[in-house]
Amino acid sequence: SSKIVIEKLTKNINSAHLREIFSTYGTISELEMPLNPQFMMNKGIAYIMYTQPAYAEAAIAHMHEAQLDGALINVSV
Repeated sequence: SSKIVIEKLTKNINSAHLREIFSTYGTISELEMPLNPQFMMNKGIAYIMYTQPAYAEAAIAHMHEAQLDGALINVSV
């Protein structure tokens, strides 16, 4: 699959941060980061669609259990 899920994000992270970090592994075709409408903050999860499955695999290999803004994140299919 070309789609990955990023979990356990801190509230400080925004889609621009994620695009900058995860685009190093390949071309991103879509980035979705649901917001809590009451607080206009992210819900701690994001979805990235790459143009090729190999990019998603590289992102998972390098970023799963990596530290982002002081928190260990989960990156999976």
